[in-house]
Amino acid sequence: MTWLRMILALGILAAGCDTVLYPRFEKSMWSSYMQLQDLQLGMSMSEVEGIMGPPGIKEEGDYRGGHYVFYFYLTHSMDYEGGNTVRNGYTPLVFQHGRLEGIGRRAYRLAVERPEGAEAPDDPWRRVR
Repeated sequence: MTWLRMILALGILAAGCDTVLYPRFEKSMWSSYMQLQDLQLGMSMSEVEGIMGPPGIKEEGDYRGGHYVFYFYLTHSMDYEGGNTVRNGYTPLVFQHGRLEGIGRRAYRLAVERPEGAEAPDDPWRRVR
């Protein structure tokens, strides 16, 4: 009888652990993270959307002499130092001329950062000195 109670108590504790330890874990984040592995550079925007689904955030703009489109997919619960995410857990996909040019924080920064003194006046993400 005591074994039954102990097994029941452990089962209840184990069932509640994912809520306690990972309060912001969502299956869609894991799914998006895994689907990133199926992407290849050079894919079209429609091919990427066919694999990943619609992006959580979509932006576009002219940076460094080129026009870029950015898709952001929520893949983590927060940004980690050395990770590929920006803006609280979103992984950016960088498109130029309708083709996937890069994935992750490094590709995003290479696209949007400009040489000193070349910042656009209407850029909401420009550096503050």
